[in-house]
Amino acid sequence: MIRKPRVVQVPVFLLICLLAVTSCSRIEEPVVTMTGVDFRGISTEGLSFRLLVDVENPNGFGADISELEYRVLLDNVEVATGLQKDAVSVPAESTVEVAMPFTIVWGGIDTGLKKLLDGEEHEWRLKGSVRLNNGALSRVFRFSENGTYDAPRANDLNIDLDL
Repeated sequence: MIRKPRVVQVPVFLLICLLAVTSCSRIEEPVVTMTGVDFRGISTEGLSFRLLVDVENPNGFGADISELEYRVLLDNVEVATGLQKDAVSVPAESTVEVAMPFTIVWGGIDTGLKKLLDGEEHEWRLKGSVRLNNGALSRVFRFSENGTYDAPRANDLNIDLDL
């Protein structure tokens, strides 16, 4: 006996596929904002920092950030890059802070350090991408933020060393 396929199954399957595709387009883009840079220390490799960013999830559902890639430019010169692969949960309609480590290596630091301590105003830019996951759904969003930085003068800094 040969069974005829049910006519109802095909439209239901197509409707499910359509809903899955359109639900992906309703995801609002997360907002990534640089909030600061945290100095961590000095090593034989160079100067260690953490780039601090807020990631806002404007969606009505929680999601995980599974990957956050970034580049920091100072006066259009790349001073830091990194890739954060530790999963970070972002609840629905909330913001979390993500700290991403980076090191400015000693080789070639002289130009960058002069800019960071010359007392002048410099342009900075944060560029990158963030991968947002919710179950089987995964999308990558690009971001870019820029501003200005008023560098302190090197002779205005006080450094206390506890030895």
